[in-house]
Amino acid sequence: MFAAALGFAGQDAVETNRKAAQLYDQARYAEAETLFRRALTAFEAGGDRDRVNRAIAMENLAVMLRAQGRFQESEDMHLKALPALEATLGNAAVQTVRAVGNLAALYWSWGRLEQAESLALQADKLYAVLSPPSPADQVANGQVLASVYLAQHRYPDAKALLNRLAGAGEPLHIITGYANLSAAAMATREYAQAEEFARQALELAGRGLPPGHPVTASALNNLAQACRFQGKYLEAEKRYREAIAILTESLGPAHPDSARAMMNLAAFYHERGREAGAEELYLRASEILQRAFGKHDAQSLVARSELADVLRAEGRFTEAAKLSRRTLREMEAALPQNDPRLTRAQENHSRLEAEFVPAR
Repeated sequence: MFAAALGFAGQDAVETNRKAAQLYDQARYAEAETLFRRALTAFEAGGDRDRVNRAIAMENLAVMLRAQGRFQESEDMHLKALPALEATLGNAAVQTVRAVGNLAALYWSWGRLEQAESLALQADKLYAVLSPPSPADQVANGQVLASVYLAQHRYPDAKALLNRLAGAGEPLHIITGYANLSAAAMATREYAQAEEFARQALELAGRGLPPGHPVTASALNNLAQACRFQGKYLEAEKRYREAIAILTESLGPAHPDSARAMMNLAAFYHERGREAGAEELYLRASEILQRAFGKHDAQSLVARSELADVLRAEGRFTEAAKLSRRTLREMEAALPQNDPRLTRAQENHSRLEAEFVPAR
C-alpha cells in the first residue's frame, strides 16, 4: 500500500515516486527500488518542508524491500518512517494508518504473527473511523489480517473475514481475496471449493494483472494444491511449475515465497515416489528459508524434517536419522505441542525408527 508524495517537493521527485509505484504494481521490483531511492534522496535534499514526503518515501521503500524478501531492511525503514509520519501528520492521518498496516504486512511475511495481528487490528480500528474513509486501504489491511489468521490456523476467523471482504477493493485486493479463500478451503479439506476459488483468482489475475505477477503465482500454487488433493496430478504438476517459474522470475530464486512453492512441489513429488526431485527441492528450500528466517525458524525446520523423510524413503537411513533427530528436538523446543507441523515431524520420525535398524 503506497502513499503518494505530496506537492511540496520538486515535480521531478513527485513524478519519480509515482513511476516507482507503477513499476511496483507491475512486479518490476528492482527498477522500482531504484526510483524509490532516487525520490527519497530528492526529498531529503528538500529540508524541513519535505519532512512528510521524506517519511512517505521511506515508507514506500520499506514496502518495496518487503516485497523482495529483505525483511530486516524493511523493518528498519518502517521504524524510521512510522514515527516521522506520526510526528508530522498525527496518528489518525491516512498515511500514518497505512504505515501501521504496512508494518503488519511485513511481520506477517516474516512469520512474526502476534505482532502482525496486533498491528493489523490497530489499523482496522483506525480505518473504521477515518475521515474521509479509505475503503481500498481498509480492504487491503483486512486481507493481511485474514492471512495472519490463516497462518495461525484460525480458519473460521479467516473465512468469516474473507467472506465479508469478498469482491471489495481494487482488482489486486479482489484477486488476493479469492486466493486466500482458496487457501482457507484447502485448510479445511474442501478441495473442490478451493479449486473453484483458485480458478476464479487465476481468471481475474489474467484480466487485471500484468503477466508474471506474484499474486498470479499464488493463485496457480493454490490451484495446484487443490488439483493434487483431488488426484488431478498432471494439472497439479503443471501449475506448480508455472507458479515457481513466475516467483523465481519476479522475486528471485532465493526469495522465501519461491522456497515455499518449491516445498509444495517437493511434497507432491514425495507422495508420488519421485524422491530425487523431492530431495533437490527440499534442500534448496531449506537453504533459502534458513538464510531468510534463521536456522531455528519453524519454516526452516519443517523443510529439514521433510527432507529427512525423503532420505528415509530413499533408504538412506543413517543420514535421515541424524537429520530427523536433530530437527525434531529443535521443533519440540520451538513449537507448541498441538502444532500440526510438529505432529507431522513426530510421525515422520516414528516411521523412520520403525524402518531403521542400526548396524550392530
